[in-house]
Amino acid sequence: MACQRWGNRMPRLPRAVATAVTLTACVAATTTSCEPEGPPPVPRPGVLTEAELRSVLPSGTDIPGYVVKPHSPPTATPHTAIPSKVSPDTPQACQALVDFRLNHEPPRPAARVPAEIWPRDDTSGKRDFKKLHSVVLSSHTVEEASAVVDSLKKAVPLCGEFLVYTLNYGDQDARIRIGRRPAPPAGDDSVAFDWTVPGIAMNTTVPVTVVRTGGVLTAYSGAVPAKILRKQHEKLRAFISGQITRP
Repeated sequence: MACQRWGNRMPRLPRAVATAVTLTACVAATTTSCEPEGPPPVPRPGVLTEAELRSVLPSGTDIPGYVVKPHSPPTATPHTAIPSKVSPDTPQACQALVDFRLNHEPPRPAARVPAEIWPRDDTSGKRDFKKLHSVVLSSHTVEEASAVVDSLKKAVPLCGEFLVYTLNYGDQDARIRIGRRPAPPAGDDSVAFDWTVPGIAMNTTVPVTVVRTGGVLTAYSGAVPAKILRKQHEKLRAFISGQITRP
């Protein structure tokens, strides 16, 4: 009889355990869905500083197979350089290309951070613009950055070849040749073109790709893979929106 009574109570234990497990799962589910995991991300106000730009440069971790070498911070000196100017008979829209490539203004960025970047397996030490060669990050307001990209888009089809007075290639008039390239589907906006200076010793054509992420412009010199454009935009977007505090 004792065996029979024990046998009658056996089914109750699994039911009790099942009930407890179910209740625990419900509580856990309720807690997960109702309680916030942390404060919501806070977007970064204003334009990024030089230190912030340096923290979001591409890295070998972001883009395996590449080496990234940031340039040292420039020595603080008065901005006394004579700006490069297009010749009087050149369409004024072409000045935007000169300002971006040679003058780095206007608008003058709040911060500008350049870096060399090249494939890890390239040990030649030579400049090869058929491969990715360098990247420059510059910070502006969103309105300024949008205006820069718009001015470049307007200039590219109008400026096949033109003359510019510049000290960048010596005290001389330099002939600049611009080639059209399709803008990549990257960032909030983008533009691409080829830049060649035929009259100098290093007259290699440089593919230039500019991607806007909010108020940050990322300019690549050399052929840049689409995955790098995408990853760098995602990294910048997460940093600007406050989703990550430090990349």
